[in-house]
Amino acid sequence: MATKYEGHPQYVPIIKWQMWEQRALKELLAPVAARTLPCIEARLPAQHATMLSSFANVWKHAALIDYSDPEGKLTATRLNELIQFLKLVGGSGLLSIPVLNPTTAAADFPLISPHLGNRNVALRLRLSNIEHVPYGIAIVQAALAVPGLAAKANRLIVDLGPTPAYGATEKSALAGMLLALKGLGFAHIHLASGAFPMSLAHINGAGEVKRKDWDLWASVEALAPAALVGFSDYGPLSPNWSEETLTRRGSRVTIRYALDDKWRIVRGQYATKAESNAISSIFLTSYPAEFQGKPFSFGDRLIADRVDPTVAAKDKTGGHYHITEFWTHHISYVLQKQY
Repeated sequence: MATKYEGHPQYVPIIKWQMWEQRALKELLAPVAARTLPCIEARLPAQHATMLSSFANVWKHAALIDYSDPEGKLTATRLNELIQFLKLVGGSGLLSIPVLNPTTAAADFPLISPHLGNRNVALRLRLSNIEHVPYGIAIVQAALAVPGLAAKANRLIVDLGPTPAYGATEKSALAGMLLALKGLGFAHIHLASGAFPMSLAHINGAGEVKRKDWDLWASVEALAPAALVGFSDYGPLSPNWSEETLTRRGSRVTIRYALDDKWRIVRGQYATKAESNAISSIFLTSYPAEFQGKPFSFGDRLIADRVDPTVAAKDKTGGHYHITEFWTHHISYVLQKQY
């Protein structure tokens, strides 16, 4: 396991509560899972139902639970679902930490507070423009003034959405903001962004996508080491997905393989299991030095099994398993190689 940032808070991947994301969380190796604090986005009523019925079977540790819509709003329906989750979930769900938007915390916190029990609360500040830094600090300060919230809000995520192309001046301003926010009393603070594009249409066959989210976090962390800023990202998925496109994964199977500074992309032409086998073979043949080996993660095992002639065809996976594949590898890479 990587230990460069051992004193920092757990890694926070922002991950949705769909079937194949659930499988990814369930398949993380124990040392990796122990340093993972997923921010789980429950977006639709059906996902809320499975949160209640299967959360404890999927994830055995603490997690951040965000019922907000893509704009960060807790509608009346979503707020009621969150309250149901807090009241009814059992097992490891008792360790869950609800996420509130500091912009609306004054209205939301009094409604969920009676159902928190021993749980803390996390705030997720969405910051779309570096010019909004003073406004963002003021929003968080106002939220902490809500009666009872400061005692519960021990964690803050500053979420930039799509990773911005910040220069030295903007990075310095962001680092100063994180230091100021940490000074408000948060035990843990995280910087989140996502560098994966909405579409991979520009890649024909094989290519790469730069992991600019990691680069930005590392630069800002180095400017504000005293803040112990935690790393958070959207993995190999775009942060811009709406609920209308939540389940649209494209018509081609694709390997999205995390490395230090990029994701290696290998795209098939179709969505068949045979195509999954083919792109796995291309990846292992063309980029053998990048492959971390079958024991590295569940996702690496899936890739290796597809090209292993001793593995029965019925045991080779494709289709939606690529989602589980890239998430388990991505989280494992961050924690075993970088963070």
